Amino acid sequence: MPSPQRTLFSMSTRVCGAMILSIPLCALVAQADVFSDIKYTDLVTRLGAATPTGAGIGIGHVEAPENAGGSYAPDTTLVEFSGKTFSLLSGTGLAPSGHATEVGRNLYGNTGSIAKGVTSISNWNVNPWLTSVYLHVGQGAAVVPATPPVGVKVFNHSWIGSFGNATNDNDGLRRLDFAIARDNLFMAVGTNNGAGSAAQPLLAYAFNNITVGLADGNHAAALTPAGLDGPSRRKPDIVAPGLFTSYATPIVGAAAALLFDAADSDPAISANANANKALTIKSAIMAGTTHRPAWSNGAPTSGASRGISTAPLDPIYGADLLNIDRAHRIFTGGEATAFAAPQPATFTRHQGWDYIPTVLSNTSAYWSFRLNQGVDEVSVAASWNRQVATNFTTWNMQDLDLRLWKLQNGVLVSITGDAGASSFTSGNCESKSSTENTELLVLHGVAAGDYVLELHRNTGTQSALPVVVSWYMPNTTPSPDLDGNGTVNSQDLAILLNGWGAGGIADLNSDNVVNAPDLAILLGAWGAVL
Repeated sequence: MPSPQRTLFSMSTRVCGAMILSIPLCALVAQADVFSDIKYTDLVTRLGAATPTGAGIGIGHVEAPENAGGSYAPDTTLVEFSGKTFSLLSGTGLAPSGHATEVGRNLYGNTGSIAKGVTSISNWNVNPWLTSVYLHVGQGAAVVPATPPVGVKVFNHSWIGSFGNATNDNDGLRRLDFAIARDNLFMAVGTNNGAGSAAQPLLAYAFNNITVGLADGNHAAALTPAGLDGPSRRKPDIVAPGLFTSYATPIVGAAAALLFDAADSDPAISANANANKALTIKSAIMAGTTHRPAWSNGAPTSGASRGISTAPLDPIYGADLLNIDRAHRIFTGGEATAFAAPQPATFTRHQGWDYIPTVLSNTSAYWSFRLNQGVDEVSVAASWNRQVATNFTTWNMQDLDLRLWKLQNGVLVSITGDAGASSFTSGNCESKSSTENTELLVLHGVAAGDYVLELHRNTGTQSALPVVVSWYMPNTTPSPDLDGNGTVNSQDLAILLNGWGAGGIADLNSDNVVNAPDLAILLGAWGAVL
């Protein structure tokens, strides 16, 4: 069966005709199953009419031309796209692209997308987008990438290709990463179809994007090759359902649009500018994935190195399967505040994130968590961008590590090695890659107790840039004995009142805020010996 993935070859507009796929075959995907697989149905069940739709978020839809006529835009006359406004930025009057139509269904379609509220779409042919109108690859330091149309926050790239040499490919990747960081963009990029195939350089091997593979693993998963920046990095970053990566990629782009909408409309985070950062959304999506039984980032299962991973992602599935319900829970859990030292009594909510503008060289940031009962899984992701020089000749990147500690009597206790088996049954409690701009912790069977998460920046001369750490763990039921002395009394009341209006240990009903319902729970247990 031919793959529908659009391919750019050596800066030309030529595409392989055998790669064109008919619309009816594309439509065989059961969207209800996709919505269930990515937990969108769970999100809708939980939120109902308050479910974000991507309303108000602009989309950049970039396609390789489908035929000799240069078709690159979807069939805008379809009911699926009723109410949408398309800006055709690479020419008008062309026949619709069947490939672009199917990508558009998943990206912003009225029935096929989880971001059906998106109404503003900017469309490009990838060849001018790369060279003459947007990235300006190969045009030197004097010409920087263009800025996106007003309102565009998410780009989708369901195409693959190469300029045929590492110099131009690297220039394209650097310019992409530069534009993402400068303009606060989320870019979803597809990798090749076909397990065991070698991924094309553009754009899968960028740093600041999110590269998408298939949930069934039938995609290219080769390490970044020598000759490109950052060799030996793992790709893809995440997977999603689909017949081909062309149709999995826009599902991830739509998830980003949904979260950007939440950043604008959800009262829990709408006043926080850091929620409107693409890096925050990327981190929440990476931390919120469903980790299936086959997923592993290679941490040893026994011995002194048990729980220590030097590669944060699974070699095939990346961070694994998109879970928009978890990502939304993390995102709307809101921003926490890191501490410069471990805190033995100030605990953070179980779903949330922290946007950290600067982590100084050889320093750490800490968050404390209390698990009142054991949980099936704890997932944490840290994400940051690489910094590309404005002349595109050099780049640098911070080296950061993640580690989870047990907190006992106010002292950090390592849970690496075989001794950590009493704290978690499998997974990794350390993530310490020296090449990636993501670190990921995934622990299964985590015992009740107090824990401290550490983000450490290793010694180096790199520029200090923002880092976002996001975490997901199931809510546990706190005890009203907040100080742990065995009795519910005035000391516990003081702790609750001190945390009023925030989240943390005194959030007794797990709604992410300490308020009157929590006070009622505490007063209801007053004087009890626990």
